[in-house]
Amino acid sequence: MSALPSMSALPSCEWRESILRQLIARKATEQKPFESVIDFCNHLFERLDSIRNENLLLRNEREKHVLETKELKTLCTNSDTNANNNSNGKVLEKKLFELQTELTELHRTKGHNSQTIIDLKNTIDAKDKELQQLVLKLEETQQLLGDSRGVCSALEQRIQEMETTDQLVRDEHQALQMAFSCLEKKYSTLDREHIELVNRWMSLKAKDAQKLNDENEKALRVQNEKLRLQLEEAANEATAVTLNPSNPLDIPPDSHSNCDPLYVCTRIPTRVMLQFEAHEGEVNAIKWSPNGEVVATGGADRKIKMWAISENSSVAILKGTLTGSNAAVTSIDLDQDLLLASSNDFASRVWTLSDMKLRRTLTGHSNKVLAVKFLGSNKVVSGSHDRTLKIWDLNRHACIRTLFAGSSCNDLVTIESKEAVVASAHFDKRIRFWDTRCDSSANEILLQGKVTALDVSPDGCYLLSCVRDDSLKCLDLRQNQVIRTFCADGFKVGCDWSRCKFSPDSQYIVAGSQDSSVFIWNASNGKLEQNLKDQHSSTVIACCWSPNGSLLMSTDRNKKAIVWSEF
Repeated sequence: MSALPSMSALPSCEWRESILRQLIARKATEQKPFESVIDFCNHLFERLDSIRNENLLLRNEREKHVLETKELKTLCTNSDTNANNNSNGKVLEKKLFELQTELTELHRTKGHNSQTIIDLKNTIDAKDKELQQLVLKLEETQQLLGDSRGVCSALEQRIQEMETTDQLVRDEHQALQMAFSCLEKKYSTLDREHIELVNRWMSLKAKDAQKLNDENEKALRVQNEKLRLQLEEAANEATAVTLNPSNPLDIPPDSHSNCDPLYVCTRIPTRVMLQFEAHEGEVNAIKWSPNGEVVATGGADRKIKMWAISENSSVAILKGTLTGSNAAVTSIDLDQDLLLASSNDFASRVWTLSDMKLRRTLTGHSNKVLAVKFLGSNKVVSGSHDRTLKIWDLNRHACIRTLFAGSSCNDLVTIESKEAVVASAHFDKRIRFWDTRCDSSANEILLQGKVTALDVSPDGCYLLSCVRDDSLKCLDLRQNQVIRTFCADGFKVGCDWSRCKFSPDSQYIVAGSQDSSVFIWNASNGKLEQNLKDQHSSTVIACCWSPNGSLLMSTDRNKKAIVWSEF
């Protein structure tokens, strides 16, 4: 049986005619050769019947001749006794001879006919066998034909189902295409509206920042003019006047010189000296003043609070509150009389500590700003969730360079030992080093998890990083490679903005854990020195040593700040 062609190769309107043509052609191929055989068999059967009839007639004639021969023999016997009948005997002998000759011929014909009958019978048997084989083959062919018809019916039903399904899919695709077109138009409209709103918002923020800067400059000019008039008045009166500018925080500009790392000996804290609720929500940032008497904290309540803390007091005194942020404060840095802070409202701000007034608002990021640091005397670098770092000039109140990191920035530090170098921690598990004079990353190091925080050792030789694989990594900045890993049982990094810190003498490192504990390691050998626990009630976010190394402050996600000491 020849193979049927593929249904997919025939047009849907011609496959039935194609199958019918194939069946007719197969019938002609398989039936026609047997028609001649069957006709020949029928002819043989007819000839056999004719020969059988002739044979019967010949038998009858033979019997008749046998009887006549017997009569002639009887007559011959009688003729021997009757000499007078000699002439009749010769005639009878002649007739007998003729009859015997004819009988011999009949026997020869009968033998020939018998042989012919045997040959025909053998031929009939062979044809019967061939016919049986053909009948079996015909039955098999009919069986295959029935199976093929069943397959054709199943394929026809399947084709109908597929056509129905195809039509349904086409209808659904058309409906989805229409819905997609509508949604695309709606998205385009909303996107344009969003861009317009963001532009308007950025414009308004820029106007507000400029207005605030103008007001601050006006207030500063008035204050300077007032001071100038007082000085002129005092000079005219010719009396000695000792000026004592108002500084509610009492932070001497050069007080950091009293805390040289060479003369600092960090003490490992063991107990709680004091604890208090620093903010109404998470406390994200800590920064001690250079003299160690005031600490600034920033929280989710959008405020920066200045606390007076000393080793001889068990109470934290609130010295002042800096406002102006529109979202949670994420990072704090100090530089003489200036305080710098970043916020989740896409901006960074600068306050003066002498009068606690907002002086600068740095806007330009398109997402929350997670870290900000002073860069030299008049520049600021900020890292944002919008995957960029920006360098700002405080004198010009503008962004002077944008560095494209390609990944969200969680923290950054400035490396004083290397001029104009910034290290940034990123969501894509990399620490990137930037030469702020260029627009591209100078180098990068890949770690095993998201990097949440960075800190540079006071001697500027080592970089500490907090990684979301629940470890701290210490890098040698001279070799640009990890030299030590710090981890401990129970230590888990709680969030993407968890901070870590070197001690003032670079001997210890500290970080908070998700289980509300504070872990302290020896920076030289990686040994866990202390685990301060059972005091915080939630994840510890930030930790920071006092400049003289005698106090350690830690804050958590549940408003609380704790100051730890050795005694």
